[in-house]
Amino acid sequence: MPENLPAILAVGNRMPPIFGMDATGRFYAGEQQYGRPAILLLAGSSAMGRLSDVLSALAPHRAAFAARNVDMLLVLDDNPADAPPLPAPMRAIDCGDFLLRCGLGPDDIRVLVHDRNLRIALVEQADQEVDLAASCFAALDRLPHELPADVAMPAPAIVLPNLLPLSLCRHLIALFESGPVADGGVARIDAAGVIQNVVDHAKKHRHDLVIPSGSELFATLQAMLLNRCRPEIAKAFRAQVAYTDRMLVACYDDTGGWFRRHRDNDADNVAFREFALSINLNTGEYDGGHLQFPEYNDHRYRPPAGAGVIFAASVLHEATAVTAGRRYVLLTFLHGEAAEQRRGEIAAAAVRMRVAHPPVPR
Repeated sequence: MPENLPAILAVGNRMPPIFGMDATGRFYAGEQQYGRPAILLLAGSSAMGRLSDVLSALAPHRAAFAARNVDMLLVLDDNPADAPPLPAPMRAIDCGDFLLRCGLGPDDIRVLVHDRNLRIALVEQADQEVDLAASCFAALDRLPHELPADVAMPAPAIVLPNLLPLSLCRHLIALFESGPVADGGVARIDAAGVIQNVVDHAKKHRHDLVIPSGSELFATLQAMLLNRCRPEIAKAFRAQVAYTDRMLVACYDDTGGWFRRHRDNDADNVAFREFALSINLNTGEYDGGHLQFPEYNDHRYRPPAGAGVIFAASVLHEATAVTAGRRYVLLTFLHGEAAEQRRGEIAAAAVRMRVAHPPVPR
């Protein structure tokens, strides 16, 4: 992302609200783009002299963009009727407030690409050293895509791209490789009714690195993930989330990395969990290691690195065995205000239970 633009225009973030008028006086709202990706040229008020060159670089590719169902828009801080001739079917929109909120200077020209869900996929400065068309095509190629199909038994899950930048994915993997890791456990209830975390490789074979909840990294991840996941959860599930649970980097490897069929909120101590989030960190570097929802179908989920899958914690799912290489994921859960209150109550009850039934020395 260009350094002089605020973080509001970052790959993975949702497009800021945009409203304006086109050259015919028709009102335009950015929400009209839901369902179709778009390329946006953002041009400052003093950049008109350079705009023709930028348009000329993109114009020969308009048919290829149209074949991908990609719209092209020019966003100005000026009267759209005064814009240079535009390659059809490109539209010009007067929206100076939007450019101001985005921190665009009067001499600046930026190219944005967003996906069909208005998530930003590219922020590029327009200058002579950048092949803008190639950058746009590369960003469009990175967007998740599958051929239309008749779906009989869809699972209630959503896949979100670009939740984490690739540089952060590599950083998390490096932390795992250098940090203290432990066998991932599963919940068991002992004879006294106390929930214990035990290792059971027949059920779950995974190694975990917990990210400390008071660390700067935890705060950064929490803010980024809530910002990018909250609107999607509200839209798809009609639920409001405001908190994350524990956050960890997990590794499944080819010595038997798996997590058999399970639900994430079955045990009393995790009953507050509402939504699970699994983010792949190194897709393409291992074989196997899919996420599946066997209650619904046999489809296999393996989003690209930095992308994640969100689903209700009550949905049965499975991490299939890694057959070659090592699969790294960032795992957490998201929940709302009522669930956060319940989490506190569960934690307090667990403390009382441990006091009443201390572990027996061996």
